[in-house]
Amino acid sequence: MNGQHMRGVYVVEFAIIGVWLFVLLFGVLEMGRLYFTVNTMDEVVRRGARLAAVCSPTTKAEQDKVLQRAIFNAATDVGASPLIPSLQASSLDLIYLKSDGSNVAGPNSVITTEEFRSIRFVQLRIEDFPFRLFIPIPGFDGAITLPTFQSTLPRESLGRHAEGDRPYDDPPKSGITPC
Repeated sequence: MNGQHMRGVYVVEFAIIGVWLFVLLFGVLEMGRLYFTVNTMDEVVRRGARLAAVCSPTTKAEQDKVLQRAIFNAATDVGASPLIPSLQASSLDLIYLKSDGSNVAGPNSVITTEEFRSIRFVQLRIEDFPFRLFIPIPGFDGAITLPTFQSTLPRESLGRHAEGDRPYDDPPKSGITPC
């Protein structure tokens, strides 16, 4: 056979192999993005629970700062996470728990003095977060719902420094940990 008749064969072979090569390449990229997203969500709930354990929960503004910092924003930034653009602070549920595991107050609500004294654990969770694929896969609707991410930690200072004779169970009035 001469080279003149073989030119079309190379194009056909590349078309067959190239399709599989690009499917594999984009599949690896999507799996890498999924792995990054799952690890970032784990870090968001861990980081947020840690911040909630040491920061004051007495006002909604203070709780919002914790949630903003948990998603890697500045405390005053109200936008989406710079790491995962579809992650908003409103996607997170911050819950303060009693020693028996029941809620002190509803998710993301204001804490009263009596409720403050009963806080023993803080919990941050993200439920039903959709991971959107860049390249749709036949048979999928373009989104994968990730499992629940949750972190529960024992309370620490909750923004209160030990000063004089006031116990840690009193709501912070001065000496508040800046969050």
